[in-house]
Amino acid sequence: MRTTKVGERVYLLDTVALGQAGTVSVYVVKGPKVTLIDCGYASSYETVLEGLRELGISPSEVRYVIPTHVHLDHAGGTGYLLKKMPRAQVFAHEKAVKHLVDPSRLIESATEVFGKFIMEAYGLPIPIPSGRVTAVGDETNLELGDGLSATVLYAPGHAPHQIALMVEREKILFTADSVGIVYPNLRSMIPTTPPPSFEPEKLLGTVGLLEQMGSKSLLVPHFGVRKDVLEVFETTKRKTMEWLSLVKEMRDGGTALDQAVERMIVLAAKEGGVRTDEFPVYAKVSVRTTVMGMYQYLARSA
Repeated sequence: MRTTKVGERVYLLDTVALGQAGTVSVYVVKGPKVTLIDCGYASSYETVLEGLRELGISPSEVRYVIPTHVHLDHAGGTGYLLKKMPRAQVFAHEKAVKHLVDPSRLIESATEVFGKFIMEAYGLPIPIPSGRVTAVGDETNLELGDGLSATVLYAPGHAPHQIALMVEREKILFTADSVGIVYPNLRSMIPTTPPPSFEPEKLLGTVGLLEQMGSKSLLVPHFGVRKDVLEVFETTKRKTMEWLSLVKEMRDGGTALDQAVERMIVLAAKEGGVRTDEFPVYAKVSVRTTVMGMYQYLARSA
């Protein structure tokens, strides 16, 4: 099973990213205007189509596709999916649109972070026709049919082109990467602060805004449903600043990036309740990306 029902009309779809279950989820809202929230990597778009079939949804029924931001694990598959979804319109933040229409700069930036080998595993995004993308600003209401609506909120900090969505009737909040990563088999949270545009003040502001929404459950991309809403928000704020402080101390002391990454992997493994040699590769990649983002932020702020 690729899909799990998590709300009245809402389903979690595990993209099994890079062959690993429980790492990257997207969400589906069924109804008159079938909506796909996030798209996963380019290399896993066929898994998304399999999940839709499992739900009895034809790709031609999908009306809205909403990549919460343009990072490859959220938007990489968008162009491929649109080729199968002739009626779908993409909704994205106005700062994301240019990267969806022309992903060349995004690909260049991601390749600098991950390297060509990993980029081949992720898959490269393809351009989306500009006429199929609708830009949204700081707050937009989206009618999903049958009385269901979503409030689309600007959610910067993790990325300047990120949005979150609140389904009002059920008080379900799709957080995007506004909150930290908690993989199912690890107890601890990994902050998600990637390069090149991590901004801690804006991230904390976004978390504060989302806290005020009164959500009863959080649907997070990495990974799954969280009912401990306030704890997730508070832990995100605390962990982000704790890690930033530790990384700053290492950077100020002349610690090289790779060495700092290894130290934070040891810390994350200990907090996650596993030995360092048992710490999953995908979690190591998350830690590395987080530390890289912090190093770049500290360099900009110096």
